[in-house]
Amino acid sequence: MLKRLLAVILTTTLVCTVLAYISYTPLRDRTSDTMYESFGSTFLFYVLATLPIILLSGFLLDFLIGMIINRSSTTLAYVPTVLGYGVYGIVIASLLILLTTKDAFDLPLSFTIAALTAMIYYSLSVVFNRLSQHAH
Repeated sequence: MLKRLLAVILTTTLVCTVLAYISYTPLRDRTSDTMYESFGSTFLFYVLATLPIILLSGFLLDFLIGMIINRSSTTLAYVPTVLGYGVYGIVIASLLILLTTKDAFDLPLSFTIAALTAMIYYSLSVVFNRLSQHAH
């Protein structure tokens, strides 16, 4: 449980840092008649928006994919499982977009971010599981 929580926190930090960096406007590129958010406030906004989603969907993903795919300790099991996480990330993004907004979205970008986030979460979970196995 602690390993999953650590994977959620690290995934959220990585994804939100990248998103905040992409949407940040440097001081030299700002115009005087427009209000801009700081990097920290943009990062915090992304954390508050994504942490609950990553937390809930990450634990749900672990449960569902654990039932579907037999997770053995071999490297061969990693590829189908990480792809399963990516597909499920797209499904979650689709549901969230359909249920929460009527705005137009850049769907390929949204689905790519969702899939990569789910894949990063799984990869970090694997790393933390392997590290904890070696520690014992």
